[in-house]
Amino acid sequence: MLLGWLGGGSLNLSDPGVEFGFARPFPTWVWAIALGLIGLLVWRAYVRLEGPRWARSVLAGLRGLLLVALLVLISGPQLVKPNEIDEPDWVLFLLDRSSSMGIPDAPGVGSASVRRTRDEQMREALERVTPAVERLVAERTVVWFGFDGSAYELRAEEGEAGAAEGVTPAIPVVPPAEGSRTDIERAIDQALRRAAARPISGIVLMSDGRSTSEPSRALMRRLEAERVPVFALPLGDAAGIADVGVRRVESPRLAFALDAVPIEAQIERVIAGVRPDGVDAPVEVELVDLSTGEVLDTRTVRWPEGEGVVSGEGAGEAVTASASVRLTARSGRPGEARWAVRIRPDPARQDLIQDNNSIDVALELVDRPLRVLYIDGYPRWEYRYVKNLLLREPSVRSASLLLSPRHQYIQEGTVTLESLPRSPEEWAEFDLFIVGDVWPGVFTSEQLFQLRERVAVGGAGLVWIGGESHTPGSWRSTPLADLLPFALGAESGETVPVFDRPVVVFPTPEADRLGVLRLADAAVERGGGADDGGSFWPPALSDPRVGWSALQWVQRIGRDRLKPTAEVLAVAVAADAAPVGNGDVSSVLAESSPLLMSMRYGAGRVMYVATDEVWRWRYARGEPYTERFYLQLFRMLGREALNRSGKPALLDVAPARAEVQSPVRIRLTLLEQSLVDAEPRSVRARVFRVDGPGSVRPAVDGDAESAEVLLTPELGSDSPGRLAGGSAGGPTASNAFSAVYVLGRAGEYRVEIVDPLLTSRVSDLSARLEVVRSDDELRQPAADHGLLASLADVSGGQVLSTADLGQLDRLLPNRRIKVAGEPQTRTLWDTPLALALVVLLCTLEWVGRRLMRLA
Repeated sequence: MLLGWLGGGSLNLSDPGVEFGFARPFPTWVWAIALGLIGLLVWRAYVRLEGPRWARSVLAGLRGLLLVALLVLISGPQLVKPNEIDEPDWVLFLLDRSSSMGIPDAPGVGSASVRRTRDEQMREALERVTPAVERLVAERTVVWFGFDGSAYELRAEEGEAGAAEGVTPAIPVVPPAEGSRTDIERAIDQALRRAAARPISGIVLMSDGRSTSEPSRALMRRLEAERVPVFALPLGDAAGIADVGVRRVESPRLAFALDAVPIEAQIERVIAGVRPDGVDAPVEVELVDLSTGEVLDTRTVRWPEGEGVVSGEGAGEAVTASASVRLTARSGRPGEARWAVRIRPDPARQDLIQDNNSIDVALELVDRPLRVLYIDGYPRWEYRYVKNLLLREPSVRSASLLLSPRHQYIQEGTVTLESLPRSPEEWAEFDLFIVGDVWPGVFTSEQLFQLRERVAVGGAGLVWIGGESHTPGSWRSTPLADLLPFALGAESGETVPVFDRPVVVFPTPEADRLGVLRLADAAVERGGGADDGGSFWPPALSDPRVGWSALQWVQRIGRDRLKPTAEVLAVAVAADAAPVGNGDVSSVLAESSPLLMSMRYGAGRVMYVATDEVWRWRYARGEPYTERFYLQLFRMLGREALNRSGKPALLDVAPARAEVQSPVRIRLTLLEQSLVDAEPRSVRARVFRVDGPGSVRPAVDGDAESAEVLLTPELGSDSPGRLAGGSAGGPTASNAFSAVYVLGRAGEYRVEIVDPLLTSRVSDLSARLEVVRSDDELRQPAADHGLLASLADVSGGQVLSTADLGQLDRLLPNRRIKVAGEPQTRTLWDTPLALALVVLLCTLEWVGRRLMRLA
């Protein structure tokens, strides 16, 4: 109280934490010497003076007190209250919320045979760690994060909502695991930013360790330098796991009701870690009618031992293998078909993820057969086999005509014609035209223009079968010359050369891509390691030693004559130069001659077969090879015609399955001449993301993306429709418009034309698009516990077990710190009473000296 009265202000010595101190404290030895000197000076000052001893002693004491008081004031007496902040350390919890947490490979409780998901394993761990977290919350700052591609803070639900869900206040509400990717490095970095400049006791990481990228050295060095230990709880099974799933399904959007509809499915197998027993077991692939449950077709996929592409390193290494399966089914029920491709793997050894075991097929069946018009010049062997093939096939209605230059003709087939089609409406009665070795003079010029219009605008298919007399040489100067996939010489008498020796046939990868020339019942492994497209091609047809498979007459078409858009589906190789057995055919293909060619022309497609001796493959095998050779071509062209016929425009999106941030080409082809004549400068389209059945919303993926796309004319695009019916001499308007678009979010999308020029004429002009992530972690489902162990080892943490969770608060180091702030002070030497004390002592000594007559 005295010090406060002497000027302590708001600070009192009796207050908690208030201490007495000096601004300029002297060492003890200084005080000792100073007091000795003061005593000596006082003694010398009064020892020889006259007067009573007691009076001199009192005066000496007063001077001594004065000197001591001055010395104390010089040292700066003050009241000090220290200002210390006790900052608790932080504990950061990181919970993996990616979709891989739904993989059921975690060991069950009490039984190793019962599996549960990694997410269920993590939620049980949270229950076990709750008591330790409650103790941590009382002493430390606990922050929860969920993470997938990035980290986000989780908060506990307080009050009624939390109580209703049975949530412990110390544990946050954990959202569903729905993230499409995991980035552990980014999650740790964002969590460290959240706790910047604060003491961190540790990071508790609950994850399966599967990450899109390995943690960088910079992160490892940072954890080590900042002494931030990582305590990792591995989730999932570290042993070998495997999964088989349906990766992709391709099918036509429209097909004939009685047609054999081909469905292409890609089956993918992923093996992570140690190869489990039984993982190479065959997998049954089924095409199922969802409306009836009937299995329409079944194929078996057999995995060669050790096959696959290795990705990842260490514990996260995965081996991926894929196989293509072609399923075929017929259905007599027209309308929308609800089909699905599904697999039946061994659930214990091959089926880690059940959600990828099936993909639905969108298909509409049209209630009418494929309509074919076959015109040839004479009854050669090829004509007889193709004609009989068309008669036998129940899904085909055909008219076969033999036309001679003398205007005599023979008609066969299931459709009777009074004459050749003479109007666009009569040509539109057919989906596919087969032109054999017939003289073009049997047609009028108008009929040829109408046929070309039917292909270019109507989307019909055209198959040429070469012959010795007229095809292709006689068609050089006709309107159908543009529909040949190769260029003819300028001279009218020039003929196409032929091989002077037998040849054998090899397919190309383009044939496999189009789903044709698959004549074998099952996939056949070819030698040489070349991707020659012959997986379903019978080896005997390319083996010159067989003899019966060699073709004796084949036209030799130079590759330099092929048009830019032509594709070669099969090649002819001289029998004496062909490789024997499973030899490498890649070197032979480059020197071969095209035998089967394909070319897009407007809305349609044309094929050219440079031989009329496919019938020879009947030897020792009957009809299957010849029948499959032609039927697959006819059905493919017929389905394309069905999908394009009668439409004023076509909208294509390529690729139909794209990766995030990869370009997608949107292309619109105008087929109706009036639309081409309108000469639009651009066409507007919109991109929609499909959220669910019947629900769409504009696709906006980022600040720079727009839901509207402007399609612009393609430079130098062909306009077959304009050539067929446009005005001569005027500028040719473009009939093709395109744009490139990039989507930054995975999902199902629909591209729709919204330009008034087209919406007034067609109700729905749209195309579907699927966007997937290239780093979709469900394709690499294995847990990577090695990554978690390396993080714990480098950072000074440890890998936790379930038993360790109850003692987590004891495992975490104590990083609590005390931060010293600016102390609160009040000086005492400059107060009025301090001055009064000095004056009082001086006055008392002066008065005493006056009384003793010493002054």
